[in-house]
Amino acid sequence: MKLLYKTTRDFLLVTIIIMTIAGVGIYLLLKKEVKDEMNEQLVFQTELAIKQMQKGKPASDPFISITPTTNSLSLKPVYKDTVIFDQVQQENEDYHYLEIVKEINGQHYHIKAMTTYVGWGEYYKTIFYLLLAAIILLAGSGVLINYFSNKKIWKPFCQNLEQLKNYSVSTSTPLQLYDSPITEFKELQAALKDLTERSHREYMALREFTENASHEIQTPLGIIQSKLDRLSQLEVTEEMARYIVQAKSGVERLSKMNKNLLLLAKLDNQIFEDKQTVDLQEVLEQHLYLMEDLFAAKNIEIKTHINKETIIANLYLCDVLISNLFSNVLRYTEQGGHAGILLQSGQLIISNSGNPLDFPSDQLFNRFKKSNNAVQSNGLGLAIVQQICMVSGWNIHYHYLDHTHVFSVHF
Repeated sequence: MKLLYKTTRDFLLVTIIIMTIAGVGIYLLLKKEVKDEMNEQLVFQTELAIKQMQKGKPASDPFISITPTTNSLSLKPVYKDTVIFDQVQQENEDYHYLEIVKEINGQHYHIKAMTTYVGWGEYYKTIFYLLLAAIILLAGSGVLINYFSNKKIWKPFCQNLEQLKNYSVSTSTPLQLYDSPITEFKELQAALKDLTERSHREYMALREFTENASHEIQTPLGIIQSKLDRLSQLEVTEEMARYIVQAKSGVERLSKMNKNLLLLAKLDNQIFEDKQTVDLQEVLEQHLYLMEDLFAAKNIEIKTHINKETIIANLYLCDVLISNLFSNVLRYTEQGGHAGILLQSGQLIISNSGNPLDFPSDQLFNRFKKSNNAVQSNGLGLAIVQQICMVSGWNIHYHYLDHTHVFSVHF
């Protein structure tokens, strides 16, 4: 839920609760005040009637009834409500009355004084409707004021949030933020500027270090490879030749790992931003042609169903992705096995027969994760494939079914 909607909702709920409590409080207070006022009025009427009776005059108030009683005990004042049918208006009327026994001129009388009033139900309905109208007006106006006021206050924050979402440390353009008169937003803006500037400097330093380190490592590796090639051309013993072959293999693996790590670093830093229209059918067929002899050497049966498919992507990354997937098929398909390549409806499915994984499938795309039987692998090929998919906005999935590994890439 957006912050603006949440604050508006909370304001509305608090307003309704406060107005409801205020309405109940007003109703109870008004009821008490009206009752006290009516009781005072009834007492006044009763005392006036008693004074008239003491002077030998009958009570002139039509709302007071005075009847002789044999009850010599004084009755404490009793206040009650009752309903009497009005013959004139043809409806029930609410009355509040006082009953008391008083001795007047040596004779006990039962006195009952009444007064009409608007019923408590009417009071309740009047207060309810008034408060309901007040709640609607107050809540409606408050919500509108709160919504537009907060929207104006939070506008620079939302704009800066969008700027931050679109910002990349790899770009040389500094982060552009909108100014705000709010002190907290100013502090946040200053902190974000400092953070992005430091992140950009650290990114550039890391990028430069990665490129320099790769170059510095690749140079001595090339020298070692060259010297080993020279040694292999000399007359050496069989044992020395075996050592040279092992050394060359290790250097080749180290050189390949260095290139793969450099590629992963570039992918992490999103250096490959150039995109173009790529014909996947052509790329797949080209790689199949290049690796045809290698598949034939292991007697791997390749079944293909490649349709015309074009995407907007980086051509180099497409080459690397397909090359790594094909290399994975070649490495892990047993002798005389089978593999399949399907390209249609925006997805590429590459499958190959083989034994199940000897580790959890959710670790398949982790860096340096490889099968115990894959001694020559550096465990970076599928990690690069996943990273290319993430950078390009594609999805890659893996599952194992019927003795077959299946990789599906959705473009």
